[in-house]
Amino acid sequence: MSLVTNILVTDDEPATLETLSAALEEMGYRVTTAVKGQEALALIRRQPFNIVIADIKLPDISGLKILEIARELNPETAVIMITGHASIETAVEAINEGAYAYILKPVAMSELETIINNALREQRLLIENRELVERLRQSNKRLEEVNMALEQVSQAKSDFMAKMSHELRTPLNSIIGFSEVILSKASPVDQATHDEFLNYIHVSAKHLLHLINSILDLSKIESGKMSLEPSEFDLAVLLEDVKITVLPMLATKKQTLQIEMGEGVSSIFADEAKMRQIFLNLISNAHKFTLTEGKIRVICQLETPHVLHCSVIDNGIGISPQDQQRIFEEFGQVKTSPNTRRQGVGLGLSIAKRLVELHGGKIWVLSELGHGSTFTFSIPLATKGGA
Repeated sequence: MSLVTNILVTDDEPATLETLSAALEEMGYRVTTAVKGQEALALIRRQPFNIVIADIKLPDISGLKILEIARELNPETAVIMITGHASIETAVEAINEGAYAYILKPVAMSELETIINNALREQRLLIENRELVERLRQSNKRLEEVNMALEQVSQAKSDFMAKMSHELRTPLNSIIGFSEVILSKASPVDQATHDEFLNYIHVSAKHLLHLINSILDLSKIESGKMSLEPSEFDLAVLLEDVKITVLPMLATKKQTLQIEMGEGVSSIFADEAKMRQIFLNLISNAHKFTLTEGKIRVICQLETPHVLHCSVIDNGIGISPQDQQRIFEEFGQVKTSPNTRRQGVGLGLSIAKRLVELHGGKIWVLSELGHGSTFTFSIPLATKGGA
C-alpha cells in the first residue's frame, strides 16, 4: 500500500483528465483534478500534494509555472509533466526546472504507474532519512547533555573532595599541633596552658565530629537510605528544647531567641528528630550571620489544617540576591563583605533543605543585604493513618 496518496492532475482535455483520474483512483490513490492552471495553483497553495501531474501547455498558464510553484511550496513534491507536443527543448527545460519525469500523450498507464511508484519510494526514503537525521540530532543533543551533566557531577565531586579535605585538615591540624605541644618533653607547658590547649583539642574534636556526622547525614540522604520515622509530638515542647540547646551558643554574641506559636499549632505528626535538626541548623545559621545583641525569631503557624509553615527570622547581615541561589548547595557558603570571615562548613542549610524535602515540603529564603534574612519552610503534616 502506498504511503502517500494525494495526487493532483491538471489537464485542459476533459477526456485525458477523466482517464487519468479513473486509472489513478483504481490504483488506490486519492485524486484531485483541475482543468485550468490557476485552479491547480489555488489547490496547491491550499493543501499539500505528493504527486502533481500537469500538462505543459494549459490555456491560462504554462505547466512550468505549476512546476515552479509546487516545488517552491514543497521541494519534495514530484511533478510529472505530460504533453501531446513533444520536443527535446521542452523536455530538457522541464527537467532542468525540477520536473521528476516527462511523458507523452496518450499516457501509458503502466509507465505512469512505474514513475509514480518510483517517486513515492524516493519520497519515503527522503522522509526516513530526514527522520533519521533528526533522531541522530536529538540523540547527539541528549548525549551532549548527558556528557555535560557528567562533567558537572565530576567537577562537583572534585570540588566536594577538595573542600572536604580542607575542612577535615583544619581541626585535625589543630588537634595534632596542640597535642604535640602537650606531649613534648623538650618544652613542658604549665598547667594553665596545658588546660587551654586541651580545650582547643576538645573544641576541634567536636567540630570534626560535627563535620563527619553532617557528611554521613548528607550521604544517607543522597543514597536514599534515610527515611522518615514520624511520631506525634508537641512542637512547642520541641522548640523549647531546641532553645535550651542553642542558648549557650547565642550567649557568646548576646543574642536573643523568641519563639512564637500560631493558633492551633500543638501536637503534630512528623519525624521529631529530623524536625529538631532542621530548626537547629536554621537557628545556627541565623546565629552565625547575626551581629552581637541581634535578635532571632522562630514563628510557626498552620498555613492550612494539614500544612505547617515555619520561619526563622534574623536581623543579621543579609544575603545578596546572587548568593541566595547557591546557599542551599553543599559547601554553599557566601561572603557578604571582604572582611567577613567564612563560618561553618556550608552543610547546615543543605541538610536542612534535604530534610524538609524528605518530609515532602519546600524551603526558601527572603533576604536583603544589611536587613537580615528569613528562612521559611512548609511541610505537609502526616497523620497516624499514614495519609
